[in-house]
Amino acid sequence: MSDPASSQNVHAVRRREDGRFLVGRGRYVSDLPLAPALHVAIARSPHAHARIVRVDADAARGRPGVRGVFLLRDLPELRGALPPPVVPAVSVQPYRQSALAGEVVRFAGEPVAAVVADDAYHASDAADALRIDYDPLPAVVDPEQAVAPDAPCVHESWGTNVAAGVSLETGDVDAALARAHLVTTRRFRCGRVTALPLEPRAVAARWDPVAAELHVWSSTQMPYAVRQRIADALGLPVARVRVVAPDVGGGFGTKGPVYPEDLIVAALARRLGVAVRWTDTRRDSFVSTAHAGDQVHTATLALDRDGRILALVDDFLIDAGAYLPRGAVVANVTATHLVGLYRVPAFRCRGRIVVTHKVPGAPYRGAGRTQAVFVAERLMDIAARELGVDPVELRRRNLIAADRMPYTRDLPYRDGMPIVHDSGDYPKLLDTALAQAGYTAFRERQRLARRDGRLLGIGLAAYNEATGIGPHEGADVAIDAAGAVRVTVGVPSQGQGHETTLAQICAARLGVPPGAVSVVGGDTARFPASNGTYASRVTVVVGNAVARAADAVAERIRRLAARAFECDLADVVIEDGRAHVRGAPEPAMDLAALHAFSLRPDVVRDLGEPGLGATRYHSPDSVTWASGVHVATVEVDRDTGAVTLLSYHAVHDAGHEINPLIVAGQTQGGAVQGIGMALSEEIVYDETGQAVTGTLMDYALSRADSVPGIDVASVDSPSPLNPLGVKGTGEGSAVPGPAAIVNAVADALGGHVELTRIPLRAETVLAALRR
Repeated sequence: MSDPASSQNVHAVRRREDGRFLVGRGRYVSDLPLAPALHVAIARSPHAHARIVRVDADAARGRPGVRGVFLLRDLPELRGALPPPVVPAVSVQPYRQSALAGEVVRFAGEPVAAVVADDAYHASDAADALRIDYDPLPAVVDPEQAVAPDAPCVHESWGTNVAAGVSLETGDVDAALARAHLVTTRRFRCGRVTALPLEPRAVAARWDPVAAELHVWSSTQMPYAVRQRIADALGLPVARVRVVAPDVGGGFGTKGPVYPEDLIVAALARRLGVAVRWTDTRRDSFVSTAHAGDQVHTATLALDRDGRILALVDDFLIDAGAYLPRGAVVANVTATHLVGLYRVPAFRCRGRIVVTHKVPGAPYRGAGRTQAVFVAERLMDIAARELGVDPVELRRRNLIAADRMPYTRDLPYRDGMPIVHDSGDYPKLLDTALAQAGYTAFRERQRLARRDGRLLGIGLAAYNEATGIGPHEGADVAIDAAGAVRVTVGVPSQGQGHETTLAQICAARLGVPPGAVSVVGGDTARFPASNGTYASRVTVVVGNAVARAADAVAERIRRLAARAFECDLADVVIEDGRAHVRGAPEPAMDLAALHAFSLRPDVVRDLGEPGLGATRYHSPDSVTWASGVHVATVEVDRDTGAVTLLSYHAVHDAGHEINPLIVAGQTQGGAVQGIGMALSEEIVYDETGQAVTGTLMDYALSRADSVPGIDVASVDSPSPLNPLGVKGTGEGSAVPGPAAIVNAVADALGGHVELTRIPLRAETVLAALRR
């Protein structure tokens, strides 16, 4: 149950982390003072699919500053060291990826050799001097071609390119289709994207031969997973491997996998007995860091005469690239988010994850929800036009009503639990978004613009997001002898504001200002276990663990104060960093005095233990469901097809907001990434498996001058599933943008156009105009 009292001292405070970032004092992997350290450069395959015939390293070894050239045969512990992770919802065909390719390469960019030198420049030059002979093999780079019977197999032992699949069904789909008044079917294509965080990936490692321990620093979202993979590969107990994720300059899901470079650098550090480091380059990151998106859907929406949804059917493919470093979670996430905020009596979905000779894929902010919402919300707009009703009205007729909460679907989520929308007011979300966007006034503005030959459009998209997935997270709250409060957690931050939000949660429970609480995370030596930062889960799972630990410490303070003041436990008040008796501010004991009091032998004897600290865990039964509605307005240039985004409005329900300022920042940032996926971002491959948009010259990220101000509002429905009443908010705002923007462009063109692909390019719009 939600605890309203937890909201004290919870408000919009500025992120404490920003001070050091703004003045260049961030602690990133590449900034760590590890001198003397050797540098690693990776020689990567230029071919999408080929046999390695011969490697001549003589010229590279003779370059200045080079300390060694290493192939898989030199580091045999890296063979098969990267199997796919086990995911409850969807099993994956077995394989074992080697951190360095040994005999066959399966994507352009796959690591083949590691060069170690005195500095990064010498290492890079030597990597370029390697002479590697390849025997090119046929490549498959399109997911639909990959499932053809005669397609080359990425992994020959499978005999297929289908790595995993998901199949979901509820209700009588065939009967619903048979009695439908309108059945709308379309094919949708969603482009391949990547995250490109400001900080490229980096890893450093140092071997301690005396202690036989390995210390690794990685710009990762999941340091404990990195630790486990390194320990497994090197045959070390996990207790002998320490992984630290210091400041991480953005992750967005693409820093979630364990990468070959994590293992390569760790193995080299142990082999050479010195510190070793590697930092990705922006050029290489396009072929070394995970991609995402790249889905093909054939979807059908069936409605009755009144516009009520009868059935939704979808058959989709996900192009995973050559390997699945995060398993097949995206398939289930895509499938279960197709139904969105609507009542869907009958639903059938088949999703297949296929492998191709491309850079491996992994979840990226939204993790399959963006594509699901694009398909479902485009179908809603298309069906509304065919039925002759306003797209807003069609949605209103089908939204789940607030009085139906909690709303259960006969579908399993990726954690294996039934989907239950725990709380929310979806009609209010819609109404708030329309009001924020000035929907009615815009329609009049649109009508007047058309008289002048200008094409304006407005579009919306509704979404929900399963957040706060388990299985568990923990937190330790401790007060030291000086009265300083420290929160220690396992999860690292990549810009989400953990140091601020978790401090606020703790401070509210201990009666101290948030600035009096420090937060430490992302270090496997400081906390015993953690799953990582992903899936909009930290505030939900870690935040509630912090609340539980802080509550335990507050109870300890009350017991100590009650003994010291010889009063009842219920009469102790904790505020402003002091404990006193209710109604009598003096005498009081501050936290330092309480800590000292807790060490007295008689107090330890009577109350059981010294000190002021507690460790607690939060293990949610299942996820909480955040939701939102985004509205975009656009103008389309008749002569060029160029789309100008005029305004963007985001309304969300993140439950009880610990820090509305941080929530708004997450919403704005996610919306900008959604805008990029809608209009400009795509990694395009040619038929040989070469990425032809492999630099920032041709991979068009959204820029400040192409994005309007993001208008943010909230409609909060606290979750009943956790004490804080919170829902996740990290990913959701990236989800609805493509659907809302493409719906707006279709509206500008009159609605009767086939816009079923993202990104939506000017030439596509121009062709639609000319039709």
